[in-house]
Amino acid sequence: MRDISVELEHGATGCLDGFVGLALEAIGRLVARRMNGVAELQTVLVNRMVELATGPELGAMDLLFDEFRAAHVPVEEMAPHYIPEAARQIGAAWDSDRIGFAQVTIAISRLQELLHALQTRVTADSVGCANGATVLVVVPPGEQHTLGALIVAMELRRRGVSVRMLFAPGLSDLSRLMATTRFDAALITVGSMDRVEICAKLVKTLSSLTKGRMRVAIGGAIVSQRAEALARTGADLVTNDLSLVISEFSLV
Repeated sequence: MRDISVELEHGATGCLDGFVGLALEAIGRLVARRMNGVAELQTVLVNRMVELATGPELGAMDLLFDEFRAAHVPVEEMAPHYIPEAARQIGAAWDSDRIGFAQVTIAISRLQELLHALQTRVTADSVGCANGATVLVVVPPGEQHTLGALIVAMELRRRGVSVRMLFAPGLSDLSRLMATTRFDAALITVGSMDRVEICAKLVKTLSSLTKGRMRVAIGGAIVSQRAEALARTGADLVTNDLSLVISEFSLV
């Protein structure tokens, strides 16, 4: 895969190597759905999402809400299943030179916009259906991949967990937040190989600030490649299986 960075929405930068992690997660979800007897993703909806994300029409992503309803697929399925698969396909298209740099930049930005739109429709925080569990989702300083963290936050909220997101927090940011808010767990998302040391520092800081009370999980695109190194960070759990995190940490 080519070594090039893509400028994302709100000035975030994302290296397309992150699509490897998204691909693995998407495949894992498909396997889990088959094992649980759940219908596979509808190809026509995945293709439509990719088409609108990479197409020329502005604001077209909103059409997906009506199209999902017409296909009798809950819009809540977009974040955990359809958006990761669409991202995987867009990454594969870029890698094989079927779409260009500008097109993939716009496409990922549109997927992020779709996630933001979903959050206004399905969120435990806004509709008052949270079960009391509160989770902190952290994107480490210098981390270039944010789409996965947004998907994780969206899925947690869909399941009734309140979520607070922090992007590139410093020690003072974490100290102030821990002093005013009690979290049941923290999830650190990492997609870059060189962020392992930063993750270890974050785990140590969170443990120190909460006197070891708060459990911490690490997930992201590099979990399969750097599992042993991430396990040595002191995190309670290293996995891309969000259901396992929810179960192990008793969040729902």
